[in-house]
Amino acid sequence: MSAHAFEVISKSRKEVEVGHIAEGHRYKFLVVVDSHGKRVLSESVEVTRKEGSPHTPEMFSGGARAFATTIAHRAQAID
Repeated sequence: MSAHAFEVISKSRKEVEVGHIAEGHRYKFLVVVDSHGKRVLSESVEVTRKEGSPHTPEMFSGGARAFATTIAHRAQAID
């Protein structure tokens, strides 16, 4: 999945929200501290489905997580 398929909706030290450009689905990841004391994206994700999209948001969730991880690293929100 190309990173160009996603855009940043919002980012902060506490969360990253990205959207799938073509389908309109949104994915919000919280920044949490894991058992090793590292800041990471949470395993869970808040998904907002775009009604009328031909594909389910689950189809793009892996790409959304990868894109959000890159954005969070660049923003120094995760370790």
